[in-house]
Formats: sequence, C-alpha cells, structure tokens
Amino acid sequence: MGIIIGISAFLAILQSILFWNKEPGISVFIFVLACILYLIYVLSKNKKIVNKKAIIFVIPIILLSSTYFIFNNELFKVLNIFVIVALGIIMCVYLCKPKTKWSEFLKKIGYVFGGMFESVSDVIDTFKIPEDKKDNESLEKVKKIGKSLLITIPIILVVLILLMSADQVFEGIFDKVFLDLSEVLSLDGIIKLLSRLSVILITFLLCGGFIVNLVKDNTMFTKEDEDTKISVKFENLTINMILTILNIIYLIFSFIQITNLFMNTSNDPNFDYSSYARQGFFQLMFVSFINFVILTVANINKIEKTKNQKIYNKIMSLLIILFTLIIIVSAFYRMNLYQETYGYTYLRIFVDFVLITEGLISIPIIIRLLGKKIDVLKVSIVITSFMFVILNFMNIDNFIAEKNIDRYFDDPKNSNFDMSYLCNLGTDATAQVTRLLKADDEYIVKRTENYLYEQKQSLNLDKMDWQEYNISKNEAKEILDKQNIEINYYE
Repeated sequence: MGIIIGISAFLAILQSILFWNKEPGISVFIFVLACILYLIYVLSKNKKIVNKKAIIFVIPIILLSSTYFIFNNELFKVLNIFVIVALGIIMCVYLCKPKTKWSEFLKKIGYVFGGMFESVSDVIDTFKIPEDKKDNESLEKVKKIGKSLLITIPIILVVLILLMSADQVFEGIFDKVFLDLSEVLSLDGIIKLLSRLSVILITFLLCGGFIVNLVKDNTMFTKEDEDTKISVKFENLTINMILTILNIIYLIFSFIQITNLFMNTSNDPNFDYSSYARQGFFQLMFVSFINFVILTVANINKIEKTKNQKIYNKIMSLLIILFTLIIIVSAFYRMNLYQETYGYTYLRIFVDFVLITEGLISIPIIIRLLGKKIDVLKVSIVITSFMFVILNFMNIDNFIAEKNIDRYFDDPKNSNFDMSYLCNLGTDATAQVTRLLKADDEYIVKRTENYLYEQKQSLNLDKMDWQEYNISKNEAKEILDKQNIEINYYE
C-alpha cells in the first residue's frame, strides 16, 4: 500500500506541475507515460497481469498522447482525452480479466469506474492512526512540529536579512521571493493556492483509488462475479425467417447500389451528392446495427439446432456480411464523388474512416462465422483504436488544406472553394495555406494575408512554457516569420 500511496502522490504533484494554468503540449505525453509505467509496475508487482498481450493497448495510448506536442488540432485535443482514458480502462480489463465475455465487458468497465470511487476510502484509511495510539502520538507530533517551527523560522529570517543587506544581487532575488509570497498570501492568491491543493488532493485520491480497486482483493473489480450468462431462446423458425427476409432486402438494396455504382451517376446534373453520400452513410450504420443484433442473437440463442439449421444460419450470416461489404464500397465511392465536387471537410473524412473501419471489422466476424476461435470484441477494439491513431497522424488539417487548395489551383473558377473553412483550421495547415498567397484572385490573397497575419500575431503573443511545447506551433511560427505579411482591408 505504501508504494501505491507514494506513486499516487507523485502523480498528483506531477499533474499540477504539468497542467496547472498551462495549455496541453508535451506535458500530456509525459503524464500519460508516467501513468502507464505506474499502472503496469503496480499490477505486475501484485501479480495481477494475467494476459500480457493486452499491453498492446499501450501503443495507441502513447501515440495518441504524443499528438499533443506534434500536432495542434483543437478537436482531437478534446476527443483524444476520452479515447486515451477509455483505452486505458479497456487495457486494465484485458490485463486482469482476459476471459471476460462480451456480455460482461461493459459491466467490468463500470466496475473500474465505480470501484475507483469506492476504493478512495481505502486510501484515506491508510492515514488513520489506531485508536489506542491516536491521542498520544498525534499530540507528540504536533508538539515536535511546533517547537521546530518556533526555533527554525526566527533563525532563517535573521540569516536572510543579514545576507540581503550584505549583497545586492542576493537581495534582489529574495525581494522577488517575498513579493511572490505576498501575492500568494493575498485573498486571490490564497484562493488559487487552495484550488490547486484541492485538485492535487482529488487527483491523489482518484489515482490511489483506481489502482487499489485493481489490485486489492474483494474490491468491486477483483471480486468474483456470479455466473450471469445471458441466454436468449428464439424458435429456429423465427431466426431463419428473419435472416432470410433481411437477406432478400439486402440483396435488392445491394443490387441498386451496384447498379448506381456502375452507371456513373456523378454525370447526372440533377444528382444530389450531399444527400446521396449522407444517405449511404446512415444506411451503412443501420445495416451494421442489424448485423450486430443478428449475429449476437445467433450466438446466444440456446435453442438446439440441427446440423442443417446451423449450416443455414451460418450461410445467411455470411451473406449479410457480404451485403454489408457491398454497401461499404458503394458508400465509400459515393462519398469520394461528393468530395471531388465539394472538397474535403472533417465530417467527410470521418465518414471515409468509419467505412474503412467497418470493412476491417467485418474480417474477424467472417473468421468467427467460419468456425475459427477469435475474440471478435477484442479484435474490433484493436482495429478501431489503430484506425483512430491513423486518423490522428494523417494530420487532418494539413490534409484538408492541401487537397482543397490543390483543387482550387487545378480549377480556380469551378472548384467550390471554401476559404472560410480553411480559416478555421489550425497551425497544422499553415504551410499549405501560405500557398494561397500566390493565387490569381486578389480577394483570396488578401483574405489569406489577413488570416496569416492574425495567426502570426497570436503565435508571437503565445509564450509557451516547456510544458506547452508544440512542434506544430513552432513550425508555423518559423514559416510566418519568413513571410512579410501585413493586414489588408477589403470590401
């Protein structure tokens, strides 16, 4: 318990040094790395790591934390916090409970959260003094501390006064110390100090509670659960009817998609690209949901099946996966038609990544249906995690700017160029946006100069501490310092 208390206190102080009144930067990477090392060390020391393969989740966690000092994307700065925490909890579940079934998975994640708060009391209890020793020991400690302070403080003050009068440089240093001390002792300073200490205390208790819940016996997470297998009983006729009818619907739907795919619908001037792409995406989500329900029911259905019924169910399930893949290809193609006409945005790129991820997740599902032993849930989480990492590291702001600006220069008059959208991108896109300074359109040039001028001013005013270090901001500042940009006024 002493190690848990000590390291939890270290992490609580570390987070205060790294994050208090600071923008996220390299600090996130340092803190996440420290937390991962702490977690694995304590779990290993307490012999709680049952499945070492689950350490693979460390890779996406570390990579995502590194994006805070490599890139400067405001959306991912918020989103990645939740993803990093989620992956950390999932890793803990698979490290300690590798045989957790899908039906128990969400419950175990809930136990990690709930048990963390429940175990805070165990952390607090470590500081309690036994009743028979409490009065005497606490009184003696107070007396010793009081005597030490009464002797130490006057001596320190006398020495400081003498040294300050003897040396002007030394006096200047401690003048600042006393000035800072007076600010701390002001009402505003005391409130800030108490707030910071409160955050440190809360972080300490949560860090300690989190790890105690994972390693201590009989906590919410570690206690053995009752065998609560989910069982569903449907008549085989019902299952077969659902599978057959849905596959007929999917067959018709897929035929329409294939027909439209090869009819080159993009040449139709009345074709609504936006509606078509978005419909394809939501249709895919609907079909994926139906797939999940069907495969889940087929897996937990406890009605006995004949050999022929099992074969029929398997064929129907595989057909549903096949139709899903057809719809994925169709939706992906239509989204690309839309992007070629109207350019790239966050939403459109996210759609592409969801479609690709859905396609990849279909692979372990097919393998499972073919009779191979594979944990579909675990593999799906790994696939989704690494696709999300790829999305982070593609430098989405730079990608959007590059593709849209390429489209503009290829066809300045008919490119549906959205300059306002580019002006909402961050420093990751600065290098690409500077290309617009060479545009033939005077309005585009002036708008670009104004945007870059404001960004340059903002970066020059942003004095980053070491905790806030960010490569993207530094590179953007270097690029803009080389540009002779002034504010322009236009109608």
